[in-house]
Amino acid sequence: MKYLLAMLLSAGVLAPAHAQVKLPTLRAAWVNPLPKDSLTGKISFQGVVQVPGATQATLYARAKKWMETAPGPTKLTIESQDATAGKITGKTSELVMQNLFGANVQVPLWRTIVIQVKPGRFRYQITDFAFDSGKGLAPVTPLENYLTPNELTFDHNGYPKPVLQSAIEAVQRSGRQQATAIRQALTGKAADDNW
Repeated sequence: MKYLLAMLLSAGVLAPAHAQVKLPTLRAAWVNPLPKDSLTGKISFQGVVQVPGATQATLYARAKKWMETAPGPTKLTIESQDATAGKITGKTSELVMQNLFGANVQVPLWRTIVIQVKPGRFRYQITDFAFDSGKGLAPVTPLENYLTPNELTFDHNGYPKPVLQSAIEAVQRSGRQQATAIRQALTGKAADDNW
């Protein structure tokens, strides 16, 4: 009997039963909480807001004024404006934590803000989130590059590492705040009530 058991073990017949005891590492089903544009796949805070009775010129003037006076850590820069077409585009950033070469540092996370107006309504979009190079150059790395699970930005359980989680929270907070500020400025209404 001992001889038979030794032969079975050496032949590997019992090995599969032993291998089943070791459980594989389970990956979490992490869901990106940031809103995405269904057409571009980019992170995007957007909406269409009705403003009955408002002219295109009035809404455009409000949009331009908001762009020129928008609060934030960096001054919003108007990149293009066309009153006839009713479209104004700007760029701004805020500092968020990022892991660069093993060190957590604050780097600018840029975003583009587009406001389009028509009589009685406007559309806004806050998108093109991208990390700065850290050298004062143009934004170089889209935020979406960090949101696909990988060893650099996600832990072994499939969840964002703390530095990425803080960037996600910053984008959620600032994106919502900017969207609310745009709606307030262009509608002339008080803050949205989130009760």
